[in-house]
Amino acid sequence: MPSSSPRIVMLGMSHHTASVAVRERSGLAPNARQQLLTDTRRFEGGLVVLSTCNRTELYATVHGTTTDAKAILLELWSAHAGTTPALLQPHLVYLEGQAAVRHLCRVAAGLESLVLGEPQILGQVSDALNHALAHRRADAWLKALFQTALRSGKRARTETGISRNPVSISSMAVRMAAQRAGGLADKHVAVIGAGEMARLALKVLTKEPPARLTVLNRDPGRAAALADRFHATPRSLAELPAMLTEIDILISATAAPHLILDYEAALPALDLRRERPLYVIDIALPRDVDPALAAHPLVHLFDLDTLDVEVRASLLERQKEIPRVEALIEEELAQFERWCRQHTVNPVIATLRRKAEQIRLQEVERVMASLPDASPEVREQLQHFSRALVKKLLHNPTVRLRDEALNGQVRDYAEAIRYLFCLDDTPAS
Repeated sequence: MPSSSPRIVMLGMSHHTASVAVRERSGLAPNARQQLLTDTRRFEGGLVVLSTCNRTELYATVHGTTTDAKAILLELWSAHAGTTPALLQPHLVYLEGQAAVRHLCRVAAGLESLVLGEPQILGQVSDALNHALAHRRADAWLKALFQTALRSGKRARTETGISRNPVSISSMAVRMAAQRAGGLADKHVAVIGAGEMARLALKVLTKEPPARLTVLNRDPGRAAALADRFHATPRSLAELPAMLTEIDILISATAAPHLILDYEAALPALDLRRERPLYVIDIALPRDVDPALAAHPLVHLFDLDTLDVEVRASLLERQKEIPRVEALIEEELAQFERWCRQHTVNPVIATLRRKAEQIRLQEVERVMASLPDASPEVREQLQHFSRALVKKLLHNPTVRLRDEALNGQVRDYAEAIRYLFCLDDTPAS
């Protein structure tokens, strides 16, 4: 990035660096993300928060006077996650400049996902940008960065085979459940949740339908709507403990900030299962199911860490597409670099045009005062002429300045224009 640009930095953790237990203690719930974005006391720069079940990443623009960006973002994150910097520190990755830009493009393209090439991350990157824009925290640099990443992600999925035969965390959860339970045809499967992960799991289950399919949710209306869509039976989440006597497979994917099934609540029903195993796939973060249940002899509990191991062996064909995706990411990085170089001269160009407009208005007013009898038509012609003259005079300098920005010579030319036209004396608009 040009030296006159702000630095783009990224502080984050993911399934590559932290276990589920660490990620759920360090994650940012929706209300915490909102509070973090509005916390300008700790950090005033541009800021976008990308938060999924497998990663939390803070992208920020830092100007030259800020030398401790990592420490500032770490303190901001830990304060709103309700944890300590000491817990976060060992699991964090900090990137600056082109490395941060490249990383986000890789994330959007699915190269950094638990499931290589999975499609959900593209929507999550878009949501992160829109959320920051809604809170007026995504400045022009971060907006351009995220648009570059989204373009990279879309190209990866349309121009390469990285997403061929789509696989998602939800589909892997269903596949794991089917493998562990010996098929689904004679099983009762229950899915908890009404978000994207739960819907994807239900969609996969319609292709290999179990004997019985139940949807549980805290909101009866949402449970009924999903059940109707996927030909399932709706049940209230309050019924879950009692239903454990009849369920064979439980897939949980809520956005709850706390456990929805703890050991003590599950124990009475488990005692009535008569040696029938219960397969529980918890793909939520924070986790929905008490990890202590894994110690029960009838419960086979799998979480996102387990899925990580399963996924590694399943995507060899997609891995062949990685070099093609990386090549198109480099193309997008070059385009982003060009945008950055041109964007650095925009303030100079805007100030030059503002000063020219001030002079134009002053001179037109002076001429108008000397022509008190001029008709409205003449006055309009004078306005039109003066605007056209200023536009033509500034056209070539503007084009040349942007061209030189692309050639990396912007600083000298920009300073020359500021000096020659006394732009530092021009008041801001």
